[in-house]
Order: sequence, then C-alpha cells, then structure tokens
Amino acid sequence: MQLKRWLSPIMVLVLLLAGMVGCGTSAVRSIDLVPQNANFIADVQLGKIINDQEFRNAYAAEKKSPQKPQTVDAALDKVVQETGVDLRNISRGVVFGDVNNLGRDYYLGVIVEGTFNQATFISNFETKAKEKFTVSDYKGYKLYTSQDGQSNLAFLSDGMLLFGSTKAVKDIIDVSKGDSTRVSGQVLNMYNQMDGSLFRAAFIVPESGRKELSQAPVSGVPFSFKPFADTDLIGFAMSKDAQLATLQVNLHFISSTSAGDARDTLSGAFTSLKGMSLSSDVKDLLGKIVVTTSGSTLTLTLKATLSQIEKVRQ
Repeated sequence: MQLKRWLSPIMVLVLLLAGMVGCGTSAVRSIDLVPQNANFIADVQLGKIINDQEFRNAYAAEKKSPQKPQTVDAALDKVVQETGVDLRNISRGVVFGDVNNLGRDYYLGVIVEGTFNQATFISNFETKAKEKFTVSDYKGYKLYTSQDGQSNLAFLSDGMLLFGSTKAVKDIIDVSKGDSTRVSGQVLNMYNQMDGSLFRAAFIVPESGRKELSQAPVSGVPFSFKPFADTDLIGFAMSKDAQLATLQVNLHFISSTSAGDARDTLSGAFTSLKGMSLSSDVKDLLGKIVVTTSGSTLTLTLKATLSQIEKVRQ
C-alpha cells in the first residue's frame, strides 16, 4: 500500500470530526514551519476534538450503517488496526498544500504534533502497509520514502512528525533549518484572522474555480454563484465553548462592490429558504446565520448548540 493511499483513513476521520462541529508538545510552532509554496493551510486540534464529550456523543448518536464504527473509540481503534497509528497520541495537525497541484505530482504536507516512538511508529506502519521504506538522509534527518518515491515520513523530534509529498517534507525541513522562507502573505493573514480553537483553514480560490462559479447556476441551489466569481480567498473556522459551537466563513473578494453583491445574494437566499416549507429546525438554524461585510470581506457566522446542528443533519 502506498503512503499516499495510507493518508486516507486518517484524513477522513479528521475531516469527519471537524465537520461535526494533548498529548505531546513542541518547542517550534507547526505554523512557523509551513513553507512559502503553500496556498492552502488547515489546522486541526485533533486532541481537543476527540476528547470533547459532546462531540463523542454526537458521533455516537449519528445514524450509521452497522459496518461503520459506532463510537469515536471504535473509529480510532479501526484506524489503529488499518494503519498502526493511534490518533489518540496526536494533539494537532497542520495541513498545507498547493490547491493548483493536487494530482499525481501532488504538493501536500502534514505537520503532526503528538507523542511518537519513532522506531515503533515506523515498524507498525511498514507492517500495516506491507511496504518497506527506503531510508536516506536529508540535512541530518532520516527520510522514510515510499516505494513509489512520491511520499515521505520524517521526524523533527519525538513530538513532531512530518509526512506528505517528497518536496513538501523537504521544504518543511528547509524552513526548520532556516534555509527556506516560511509562508506569508494573504493566505497566512486569512488563517490568522480565523478564530478557530478546534479547526481553521485558509486557501486561495484557483482561477479555474472562479470561472466555474461565473458559469451556469448549480442545480438545486436557489441562487446564482456568479456574484461569488470574484472570490479570491476563503477562510473557515470552528470553535466551541461550553454551550455553543461557532462556525465562521470569510470570503475575500477582489473589490468591496463584489462583496456587497454577494452579501445581498446570500441574504436574499436565506430569506427565501426560510419562507419555503422547510422544517422548523432548519428555519431556526438559518435564522441564526449572520451575514456581514467589511470592505472586501464577507463573513458568515453561525452560533448554535451541537444538538441544534445535529437535528438539521439527520
């Protein structure tokens, strides 16, 4: 099994838990190691998510087929069985990449903070993957390369694991050594603006995506995406306190006029939806969405309890 394929169960569980709503520490912040080539950054506080009892209850209550794990612990055990990796030993993961380059020659890296026994981790991985790494040295660090040569694992320390495409992993090491520049500019600024104690992400909108938005309307969507064709940057965040989960989406446009047009479109769409024959739970949740603009940025904010969100998802 190739390393790129092995990423799937971990990323699926991370996104599942993040969408529903510590272990080790490191002297270096993961975000400070993201290379300048990144135009997508996401930060998942996995330890906080999987240890939150409300999230655990919400996952257990969700309708699932009998073949799927019925509890969070069962899902985590399944990942251990399939990969040899226990996500309970992970506190945080920072994912970065190039949204224009996610095909075969993909550029994607993950910086994982947690507690790792390097020898045990590599042994378990090779056993589950039925694949032996090729080991080499890169600037004093061991690189464990997959058989296809496209993916790598490396440890910056017992508390920080790197994996992803070869170039991405080497770029992280270069940044840690001071031989390359860390990410800066619009994407990092948007990432820093997002207040997400559990999950946050920022990414550019590729030109191809903007062109698609300017074309024909999407079937089943009661408004046109054309006003959003001038979106060049998106941020997303999720946080939670004792009572409420907060979801925030920031859309940055090339002009304040475009942001205002998109705001008017969304406000009208939400008003129309609330007037339709939807369930009271859906109408109640739509009524909690606040749409605002500040200059060229449009912000959608939703504050609700997990039970209110779960009622709509069922």
